[in-house]
Amino acid sequence: MTTATSARADRRGGRPALSSARLAARQLRTDPTTAVLVVLATFVAACVLAAWPRTVDRVVGTDQADGVGRLVATRVDPTRASSWLVDTGGGSADALDDLAAQRDALAATVASAGPALRPLLGEARVVLSTDRWVADRGPRDVGIAELTVGVRVDERLPDLVTVADGRLPAPADVDPLAPGAPPRTGTGPDAPLEVALSVASAERISWQVGELRTLQGGTGVTAVLVGTFEAADAADPTWAHLDSTFAPQVVEDPDAGTLVTVFPYADPGALPVLAVSGPLSSTTWFPLETGSVATTDRAALLTDLRAFRTATATDTELDAALQALEPRQRLVVTVLGVLAAGPAGVALGVLWLAVALGVERRRAALVLLRARGASTVLVGGLGAGQGLVLGVPAAVAGVLVAVALTPGPTTPTDLAVPLATGLAPAALLGVAGARVRATRAALSGARPVAAGAARTARWVAEAVVVGLAVLAVVAVRQRGLAGDTQGVDPVLLALPVLLALAVCVVVLRVLPGPLAALARVLARRRGLAGFVGAAGASRSPAAGLAPVAAVALGVAVTTASLVVLGTMDGGARRAAAAAVGADVAVQADGATAGTVDAVRRTPGVAAVAAVADGGEVVLRAGRAGDALAVHVVDLAALRDVQDGLPGVDPLPVDPGAPGSADDAVAVVLVGDVEVDLDDEPALDAGGSSAGVPVTVLTTRPTVPGVTGPSAVLVDEAGAQRLGLRPVVERLLVRTAPGADPAVVAADVADVVADATGGRPATATRAAALERVTGGALVGGVRTATAVATAASLALSALALGLGVTLGSRSRGRLLALLTTLGVPTRDARALVRWEVLPWALVAVVAGLASGALLAPVMLGTTDVSVLTGGATPPPPTPGPTGLLALAATYALLVGGAVLAAVVGARRTSAVTVLREGEA
Repeated sequence: MTTATSARADRRGGRPALSSARLAARQLRTDPTTAVLVVLATFVAACVLAAWPRTVDRVVGTDQADGVGRLVATRVDPTRASSWLVDTGGGSADALDDLAAQRDALAATVASAGPALRPLLGEARVVLSTDRWVADRGPRDVGIAELTVGVRVDERLPDLVTVADGRLPAPADVDPLAPGAPPRTGTGPDAPLEVALSVASAERISWQVGELRTLQGGTGVTAVLVGTFEAADAADPTWAHLDSTFAPQVVEDPDAGTLVTVFPYADPGALPVLAVSGPLSSTTWFPLETGSVATTDRAALLTDLRAFRTATATDTELDAALQALEPRQRLVVTVLGVLAAGPAGVALGVLWLAVALGVERRRAALVLLRARGASTVLVGGLGAGQGLVLGVPAAVAGVLVAVALTPGPTTPTDLAVPLATGLAPAALLGVAGARVRATRAALSGARPVAAGAARTARWVAEAVVVGLAVLAVVAVRQRGLAGDTQGVDPVLLALPVLLALAVCVVVLRVLPGPLAALARVLARRRGLAGFVGAAGASRSPAAGLAPVAAVALGVAVTTASLVVLGTMDGGARRAAAAAVGADVAVQADGATAGTVDAVRRTPGVAAVAAVADGGEVVLRAGRAGDALAVHVVDLAALRDVQDGLPGVDPLPVDPGAPGSADDAVAVVLVGDVEVDLDDEPALDAGGSSAGVPVTVLTTRPTVPGVTGPSAVLVDEAGAQRLGLRPVVERLLVRTAPGADPAVVAADVADVVADATGGRPATATRAAALERVTGGALVGGVRTATAVATAASLALSALALGLGVTLGSRSRGRLLALLTTLGVPTRDARALVRWEVLPWALVAVVAGLASGALLAPVMLGTTDVSVLTGGATPPPPTPGPTGLLALAATYALLVGGAVLAAVVGARRTSAVTVLREGEA
């Protein structure tokens, strides 16, 4: 039987023909490692891309809810005050119809609110009130000089209170006046106005249930107290709008005596009676549910709120609060966006490396297919089909995990890009497979060599990448803090990838020169490994740009993350030190020297400085003068107290500066002064023209814990020279090592309270720091940064391993061949190390350099002070501990990669290599 006959027999009834689907399945089964890597990279990329916007929304929303949640209802709810006209000649039915019409109009107003605001608005509320009427103080003397009442009407009162005694006012039925009848001016004892009052208010004015009192409204309104009540829910925001409902307003006037005002409630049907003194006051507000603000778009809510305010003529501070959150939210979006670009970019790099590894391992089979007539479309489609099988489920799984880990509202637009990453493996595998050619070199097992046109195109592409990176850095730096405030800057988001690629391109192009020089030096020495390894590394990089860039991007984002965290920590510590000025600050008005000594002896106190108010002096120089506040403080003690505070420069304490006058007063000037300090400055405390000459030790923009703007510091001796009588204002304390600042603050406050008779206010640097770092926004940024750092580290380690694996076959052949030729095993392994170590070190160093460039550029475009509580943006502060740990981690990873390369190369059999050569 001929070969052709056998082939036909196979096609007709022998062995089944191998279809494309079966061939693809066989390749996946025979190379599971590549399949797992493709799935893992796609999963991570989709998860990051799906989780990033949801994480940003969650962090921003939590901060938004916290910022709005701190406002009381009267500052959040759109509110207006107006007059309410009631026809006193009409009856209860007309008044109730007017209220019903008002309710319908307000409901329509709520329904017309914008889509972002409408779900947050509750049912509009209207409460009517009379003017404050002077009232009968009752038959019992309760020490009240004057009693006034403001009768309120609230249709929802029965739902908001619990009756303690009696009942609530019954529905009033006031008949309309007959035509020509005299106007209504009040009520008499035969038809009293029923009112209810809170328990505390009724007890304070001794108004008992069933008792009649006369209210001086119109010609007199007789009211009867029918019941008392308490709040069903004391935390209901309604009571913030209706102040003094449950407690009377009491004013102790030294001339008039005790003045008390209470607010009883009447039934809405009694409005014609309540209007006998004129129009009623109407308070209308639209309750706003602040809990849902976390999931509402801030810009859209702000737009709708401003339009609603204009349409309803209401006032609210919510729009100002939302506007104040904008810089914080923009910073978070920018920082998290840049940090998320790292793991996403590294994941795509890992995906590309996994695809390259898969094609490399299947190259022989693909070349054979092309040699036997398979078309480019067939081979490319084979890879694309495998990519779809691997990528689509991985992307779906990544999106599902991201949605589960970051709860929140989901829109199809948010999931479009993450799900599209499932198509990336198909595209990459298809393109890579289609590029395989059945050339003579390929059939012999050699790797394809780039032609001249391809090398030129690569040079052009690299030049474009470097140019784009330079332009991006210049554009971002020029824009600075005054950049676009309407969202994420796409240039800044692309900057990590561009910087990492550009640095890698430059380093890979520059590195062959030093390596070639090193090879020439090693050529003159004994030993083969160093010369051959350096020469080989200088001629053809073993890994190429893809693994170097992937590893470098992970290192860059990790480095930038550590710098951002270090800057936030350093800025928060500086801000806390600037706010308090010491470990502990205690208000101590009028404290004496004995009190200061007692504080100094308090356990946990290492040093104390008393800051006293010396009044005001005039700083004169020539004909100019500037009035300044004087603070008297022992400069040596203050220096001791502030020793080691972050961001606080120590004050000079030596008044005997060379060239200073013996009788001059040593001072520290704070803030801007409007005199020429070179023109013999002097201080005048008594208005005389002479003044006391001064020696300016230093000028400072501020001295934390001591002064505000424009002040002068002098010591006790200087205060005596100036004739000042300083009064101690506060005490600054440095705590002993290991002491709890809160405990020390409480103990010092007890000492001061015993001496001065009042409970002083205290502040600690630790508490100030906790207020900044304990917020939802800062916590969210820290968590997201830590996750981005861990993900970048893990992915860059995976990219490093893939880069090593890509060249494992050629390294194994090299090691086996050299061993067969008699090269010592030690030299052969050194050559393997030379193949891996240069590009791995280049990737790590390039990543560190990229991160060092990225961090200041990113921080230069975002005002981190909104997260640190400081007045100015803090300088970039790398965390030395974190950076050292990062360097050590990557050193271990590189060492592990080299070891893995050597161990993997030893597994290749020399016999196998020789047989391949014979074939």
